[in-house]
Amino acid sequence: MLLKEREFNQEIENTNFHWILDEGLFQFDDEDVVLFWTKSELKTFIDTIEEVTGAESVRVVLETAGYRAGKIISSFYAKGGKSMQEVLESLPNVYTATGWGAMEYKNLCLEEKRATLSIRNDWESKVVQAQGKQESGTFIGGHWAGIFTGLFGETMWYKITQYSTSEAGSYKEVELFPSPMTPNENIREYIQSQEQQTIMQLEAMVENRTMELKTMIRELSSPIIPVLDGILVTPIMGRFDQERSDDLIEKVLQAIMDHKAKMLILDVTGIQAMDALILSTLEKLTQSIQLIGAVPMVAGISPELAMEMASKGIYLKGLKCFATLKHAVHYANALDGMHIIKKEDESL
Repeated sequence: MLLKEREFNQEIENTNFHWILDEGLFQFDDEDVVLFWTKSELKTFIDTIEEVTGAESVRVVLETAGYRAGKIISSFYAKGGKSMQEVLESLPNVYTATGWGAMEYKNLCLEEKRATLSIRNDWESKVVQAQGKQESGTFIGGHWAGIFTGLFGETMWYKITQYSTSEAGSYKEVELFPSPMTPNENIREYIQSQEQQTIMQLEAMVENRTMELKTMIRELSSPIIPVLDGILVTPIMGRFDQERSDDLIEKVLQAIMDHKAKMLILDVTGIQAMDALILSTLEKLTQSIQLIGAVPMVAGISPELAMEMASKGIYLKGLKCFATLKHAVHYANALDGMHIIKKEDESL
C-alpha cells in the first residue's frame, strides 16, 4: 500500500490502524474512530450525564448503548468471511489492541452458546475508579452480550461474576449466556420503577398537603374565643368527620381548663343541616363540658334549623338554647351575677 506524506498505517493483532494527518483522519479497520482520555474526558462526559439524569439512568443507558453497539460490531465482523469460531476467538485480541483492556476467554463453548471472559484493566473500570465508585460498570458487559446476540442470532445476556480493583489495576469476569433478558426489558423495568417512584412522591406530597389543609381547616373552622371573663364562645361550622369531632372536643376542654372558664357557648349559626355526626359531637361535647364543671349553651339555632331538627326528632334536651349569640352572652353574664349596662354620657 502506497502511503501519502503524513499518512501512517499500523497493523496490530490482525487489526489495522490508519492515520491521514492532513485530513485529520484516524481509522480502525477502515472505520473512523476518535480517541478520548479515559480518566479525564470520558469521566467528565459520564459525570455530566449523571448530573443531568441521575446515576441509575446512566447505568441503564450505558448498558443499553453497549448492547446495541455490540450488535452493530457483530454485523461488521460477520461480513468478513470468517467462521463464527474464528471471529469469536479473534475478538478479545482486537479489543485488547484498541485499549478496552486485556481480554481473554476463560472458556468458550459454541454448542452451549456460553462463554466466560476475563478482563484486566478495562477502560470502564478506570472511569469508575476515577469517579470514586465500587461498581463494575455496565457498558462492557452489555457490549459483549450484544456481540454474542448478533453472532448467534439469539438473545444473549451477561453477568459480572467477579470484580476487584486495587492500585495495581482492575479485574472482572463476564459470563455470557442465552437469556430472554434484554436492555429493552431493563429500560421498561426502569421506567416503571421511575413512574412508581414519581407516583409515590406525588401521593406523599398530596397526603402532606391534605394534612396541612386539614390542620388549617380545624384551626379556622372552630376557634375558641374568650368574650368575657369566664365565658368562651366556639363557632361550629362546616362539615364534620370523626377526626374533626374528636379534635374539637379535646380542644374545647383544654381551652376551658386554660381560661378557667365557667361557661362555653356553642354557636351553630354556620350549621345549615344537623346530621347525626354533628348531633353526636354536640352531645359528647356538652356532656364533657358538664363533667369538668362548666356550663354548656347552644346559640344560633335558626327557625329553619329548628324545624329540620324537630322533623328529624332531634332535641337538645337539658341544654339552654338561644336564637342568637347576643342572647346567649347576656344570659351567661347574668348567670354569673353580672349584666351589661350602657355607659352614661359623662358630658351631661
